[in-house]
Amino acid sequence: MNFKRIRLVVLFTITIFITSCSSDDNGDNPNQSKNEVTFNGTTYDITTAWINDENTTTNDPSDIGISLFNKTTSEINSGNDLTNITFIYFDFTEVDLQEKTYTEIWDYDFSINGTLISGEFTPGTVFLSDGDSNLDIYASSSTVTINNLTDTTVDLTFSFTRKDGKVISGNYSGNYIDPN
Repeated sequence: MNFKRIRLVVLFTITIFITSCSSDDNGDNPNQSKNEVTFNGTTYDITTAWINDENTTTNDPSDIGISLFNKTTSEINSGNDLTNITFIYFDFTEVDLQEKTYTEIWDYDFSINGTLISGEFTPGTVFLSDGDSNLDIYASSSTVTINNLTDTTVDLTFSFTRKDGKVISGNYSGNYIDPN
């Protein structure tokens, strides 16, 4: 199993564990903007955001990761196998997130049609990955802007331009899960 796959398996395992005590605060709110990611003219919904300090073994600060999913915490906590998972991930080399624009994002992934079977996540179609800088799915530029951040909500926009010139962009505004 490669490092990328291990990171995704650990991410989903921790997400399931952490969110088992969380309520699903992502209900429909007509005043809330649409949370989505767009690639190649197709839009994918985002339902859940997770922000955490990626160092879970010590108290030392580390990268802060943001994971976005099209599944609710209730679906993730159900224990059922899941299909058709949209998954977006990026992290920052910051001790604390700030309301600002980040342009140096070295770790990122975006896939659709992923599965979670017996607690193991497998990405489906990968549209963006930092795994190999020679592939067209590697980002030649990236921007993530944290517009607003509170103890329970985040409002952010993001854009990644792949080496082949195709753009992946999106936004999320709403509650997030913070396992720290």
